[in-house]
Amino acid sequence: MMTSMRFPHASLLLLVAAPAVAAAQNLETETARLLPAGWWKVGNAFEFQTSTEGKEAATPFAVEYGLTDNLELLVEPVPYTTIHPKIGRRATGFGDVEATLTQRFRQETPSAPALAVAAEVKIPTARDSLIGSREPDYTGYLIASKRFGRWDTHVNVAYTVVGSPPGIRLDNLVSFAIAGVYRPNPRLQLFGEVLGNTAATAHAESAAVPEATGGELVGTVGAGRQVGSGLLLYFAVSYDNNSALLLRPGFTLRFR
Repeated sequence: MMTSMRFPHASLLLLVAAPAVAAAQNLETETARLLPAGWWKVGNAFEFQTSTEGKEAATPFAVEYGLTDNLELLVEPVPYTTIHPKIGRRATGFGDVEATLTQRFRQETPSAPALAVAAEVKIPTARDSLIGSREPDYTGYLIASKRFGRWDTHVNVAYTVVGSPPGIRLDNLVSFAIAGVYRPNPRLQLFGEVLGNTAATAHAESAAVPEATGGELVGTVGAGRQVGSGLLLYFAVSYDNNSALLLRPGFTLRFR
């Protein structure tokens, strides 16, 4: 999931135009590397983002469980979000919750990637209109993952049915993500990814609406260190085509 600055002149559109709200794992790109049956993974991060519009912070959380070796459930709440624009009112509160069910239908082979599909629903738990749109969104993913030596690569294409608030009709989104992870040794990993989506053009039905936002393109680089058998500590930096800079330290923990 990805954070995007959300301020008054285009607040509603920026809420739905970004790939997502926040990320509690080192990669926002979905992967076909699913947890084994009965395994858990929890993650937490602190996100701080700044741009010419203002500042924003969030603490996303993730709980992941392997239902079977090829079926996984992920739930991602955002317990705390704060938005401080340079102009206009501020907002602090609980964010939206996303739930994703991922099914792997093809195992990786030496010549072909692992393939999976995922269905995600955004549950509109945010009460402040600067933090959430108060409408559900529904996203479907096609996911491919392939290893090349010490490189692990992941590619996504997705389609989001965007929930439109009363009086506004928003276009649905097409998005993509490409990620690579390089492991020079078993303890260290270096990663990067690029995410993008089409524009969410707004159509007024009963009231004036903010100017529509264009599509978004986000690049991320980061590094992680394995501590013990299941704990990963990481730090990532993201920059997007709206000149917003995001810093994200966090951790993930796998256990059974």
